Amino acid sequence: MIVVSDPLERELVDCLARGEQSILLLNRRGYASFVQCSQCGDVSTCPNCTISLTYHRTPERLVCHYCLHKEEPTPRCKRCGGDTLRRRGLGTQQVERLLSERFPSARIARMDVDTTTGKWAHADILDRVGRGEVDILLGTQMIAKGLDFPNVTLVGVIDADVGINLPDFRSSERCFQLLSQGAGRAGRGPKGGRVLIQTRVPGHHAVVCAVAHDYSGFVEQELGGRGEPAYPPYTRLANVIFSGLHENETQKLASTTSDRLRRAVAKYGSDISVVGPAPCPIERVKTRWRWHLLLKSTNPALLTRACRFLVERLEVPKNRSQLRVALDRDPVSLL
Repeated sequence: MIVVSDPLERELVDCLARGEQSILLLNRRGYASFVQCSQCGDVSTCPNCTISLTYHRTPERLVCHYCLHKEEPTPRCKRCGGDTLRRRGLGTQQVERLLSERFPSARIARMDVDTTTGKWAHADILDRVGRGEVDILLGTQMIAKGLDFPNVTLVGVIDADVGINLPDFRSSERCFQLLSQGAGRAGRGPKGGRVLIQTRVPGHHAVVCAVAHDYSGFVEQELGGRGEPAYPPYTRLANVIFSGLHENETQKLASTTSDRLRRAVAKYGSDISVVGPAPCPIERVKTRWRWHLLLKSTNPALLTRACRFLVERLEVPKNRSQLRVALDRDPVSLL
């Protein structure tokens, strides 16, 4: 896997030779996205969440980025006993190591959740950049917004595809925002700047429009995909999330609630609909199973009436599953 392409490497070399600074963006922390057995294909997963464990090298451990579960890496596969475990995917720790090997004289700073947990840690890193003590600033999305360093003349996006195909209608929108914001960190001084984006889908409208700074073009193409089935801004949404310690009881509550909601909203006419229920894209987080349903309407007043009916009439059973219901009006994310 090519981490830093030849064009980006040449730009980094030229930037270092001129005494200018660079910013590299990769919106994924850790060293590798997951660890997989080459013999049986098993992936190390979190015992509390339906998500793979991320491999961190310093300190060496497997970490869940949702519940923060940690465990030591094992030399053998837990399923088949195989001794060939491969690290798949890419994280900021791995890119930092590679940059240190390719540019041994460069002063590199990494800025992500792992390096900014201490008090004022983020401010200390940015102060070093401002004083010219850092040649290459590598980090996650926290370095894409609000930074203004005149000597930064190069921004490189290591992998623009992170998050672009998530099961959320706003995934392309978030990708476009991140690329546009990251690109804006270069050329803020009289020296100008360059932006290089590495992607496997160079024709995707979020990438194409971000490169061209074409907000209107992105909006036009993005709206074309939100008309059928209807998503904002063509309709209004409310996401109802059911969670509990036992999957069957959580699913049952989601199903009975959706049936009751359908009977209730039928009185309002066809301007409001209930979609689901279905498992959330991440089915289990922090030991709690998650199901959800969507309320859709072009009439905000009707959506408000349906939400109020849910809040006032729904009785959540009190049992060992510790069932909970959360209502998210106009949700930012459906994950």
